[in-house]
Amino acid sequence: MTNEDYESVVQNATKFSDMSLPVWHLEITGKCLCELSNFDLIRCIRQDVFTDLATFEIIERIDEQNTPFYADIDSMELMEKLSSVNSDILSAYKSKLDKMIENVETNGLIDLADIWMFDEQKETYQGYINIIKSKIH
Repeated sequence: MTNEDYESVVQNATKFSDMSLPVWHLEITGKCLCELSNFDLIRCIRQDVFTDLATFEIIERIDEQNTPFYADIDSMELMEKLSSVNSDILSAYKSKLDKMIENVETNGLIDLADIWMFDEQKETYQGYINIIKSKIH
């Protein structure tokens, strides 16, 4: 299929479909990972499509920014979705995840998130960290 054909299919689906999931799926298949929003990555994991690629990209973004809190509001859901990924996929990124977890714990990053995270959210976030640790160890 040519790029023009693909664009035509996406435009027709967007124009004539009232089902958002297939439209979204068509839209993301035409993008590279770096073009996907955090919401797209979260949705990939939620919908169980391209889970390994979405996991890779989330971890790369966290590693690039040297903090899992780079996305502010999305950070909680990014970590929630990351913790829901199966251990086989997560284990492939063990060294980067270990580095991320060490950074969070050593530098007390959860405690520094007072601006946008309530105490119960901090506990929830720490729970996601613990789930990830148990899956990769």
